[in-house]
Amino acid sequence: MADEHQARPTTPAGVLLTVPGPRPARVAAQAVAVAAVLSVPAAVAVDPVAAAVALLVLGGVTLARVLVLPATLQALLGAALIAAGWASAVGLYETVPWVDVPAHLLVNGLIAAALGIVLLRGGLLADPATRAGRAGIALTTASVGVALGVLWEIAEWAGYTFVDESVYVSYGDTIGDLIAGGLGCAGAGLLVARWTR
Repeated sequence: MADEHQARPTTPAGVLLTVPGPRPARVAAQAVAVAAVLSVPAAVAVDPVAAAVALLVLGGVTLARVLVLPATLQALLGAALIAAGWASAVGLYETVPWVDVPAHLLVNGLIAAALGIVLLRGGLLADPATRAGRAGIALTTASVGVALGVLWEIAEWAGYTFVDESVYVSYGDTIGDLIAGGLGCAGAGLLVARWTR
């Protein structure tokens, strides 16, 4: 069996094309990345707002790759971003309002998990060897995710106010998004803390 370290690429391009994790998860992450790329020209055919959303999704998928997140997380996050982006492009949030709840639950939670892992790798979170340290990791991961969820809701309001009135915002929608996203982030915090064990 070849040494694991010898198989790792050393060039920047090689690093970007490599995804850490078991083979099925790596294949899934690669497939999601291809889907994100193909979504851009398809979204351009819909309208400029859909194209902008598809570019944001592609940026998120690319950032997950650059941060060398675990393959399973890359695949899940990318798939959730693509699904949320296309739900927006085809107006699903307006025609089936409850779709917004699982979208925020999953996307906010997966982004929080990604940020928790990045902060942990950077040595910016508590020591996972202790129970108090794992509690701190869970709380910080959830809090960072919730903060980003609040920023997203502000961006939605700004999009509606300054860009395009088709961006759907209402008081009830915003509160529902924050609750669903907060629950997703809390779950992500617990999962990241468990993963550190």
